[in-house]
Amino acid sequence: REGELLLGPLNRRVYASFGKKRHAFEYALEEAERRGFGKGTDKTVQILTDGDPDLHLYTDEYFNALDFPNRVVTVDVVHVLEKLWDAGRARHREGSKALAAWVRVQENRLYGDKATLVLDELRVWLAETPKTGPGNKGHRQRLSDAIRYLERRLDKVNYGTYRAQDLEVGTGQVEGAIKYVIAKRCDHGGMRWIRQRAQAVIQLRCIDVNGHW
Repeated sequence: REGELLLGPLNRRVYASFGKKRHAFEYALEEAERRGFGKGTDKTVQILTDGDPDLHLYTDEYFNALDFPNRVVTVDVVHVLEKLWDAGRARHREGSKALAAWVRVQENRLYGDKATLVLDELRVWLAETPKTGPGNKGHRQRLSDAIRYLERRLDKVNYGTYRAQDLEVGTGQVEGAIKYVIAKRCDHGGMRWIRQRAQAVIQLRCIDVNGHW
């Protein structure tokens, strides 16, 4: 931080692998320790995911609350909003202004740390939707999926607090890096890869992007 300005990202490093999810956390922990954010640190360490339950299990294994008391686990806000768009179609027509307006209200609630209000409204909708009737089974499924998704991640969607702390709320940087680091080199017409060779090329690509030649 410099005055009112938050400088960053500092010392950004990209890394890509076809390894299993666990490998990502092994690398992340190694990188955190190298940078002075290892186990026992009182610094804020943020882990931002797309909401995948496996990633949260590995977060608790590698960045547990005892070793990282000031850890912040966050679910990408866009993934949450996608769930709400889908749930909103249980009540509002696809592409309608009413649907867009409803999602905006929910987005404002999320950014105001009021995800419980979003849940409350979804539960009311579910209770008001009959179990029988044209399309109702699908509507109830959409609502149930959104309710279950939010309930399981309620402690990871305090976006107002995160932004007040200058923390990230979206995985856009990672998704952009996937396109720039991997797709720009490996995803072109006529290309065919086996995993081992693609892995080698991706590692070289990371070295180039990171300026580590």
